Amino acid sequence: MSTPPVPQTPGRPYEQIRKEFAEHPLRLSEVPVEHFVSPPLPTVRWGVPGFAVFASPALRRPRQPLQVDAPDRWWALAAGGGAVLVYATTRALPLAPGTPGGPPAGPPGGPVTVARTGRPISALREDQRLLDGLLDRCLPDFFAAGSGDPGDRAELAAMLPLLLAPELTPWARDLTPDFFSWLEQ
Repeated sequence: MSTPPVPQTPGRPYEQIRKEFAEHPLRLSEVPVEHFVSPPLPTVRWGVPGFAVFASPALRRPRQPLQVDAPDRWWALAAGGGAVLVYATTRALPLAPGTPGGPPAGPPGGPVTVARTGRPISALREDQRLLDGLLDRCLPDFFAAGSGDPGDRAELAAMLPLLLAPELTPWARDLTPDFFSWLEQ
């Protein structure tokens, strides 16, 4: 009797995953430059390990908080090499499963104002470095459907607001419900 294949893990540091999304041809050709693009979040929603992001129209003004409207597109890349798993506009395929033709289930209507943290760039870079390391430790367990270390899961859940503003988290939950369920188990 053969054993089922073990899901492929990213095998690349999360920092590299972020860079690959930023430089991906799909990002460069299909997403308007003024859009906000979420950080890549892990998911197995399409049956293979991957990372998904959403993109939203955004308004950036000097010395004003960022304003982000509801996502109008999203995509996912395979964790084991970056192949496109899915690309969709939210009109054609909503972020959240089970909401055909409707808007994302995230924050209702109108733009969301993302509160400014007031933290210096050096502190934000250090937060990102720490979060990258934590994701590198947690992702193999998530992709292998393991429970992982409860302390690491709790720390990751607590640090996610550093990666994704709390105001935008509902849209991330809609896109990667499996990841948020895993964090909260």
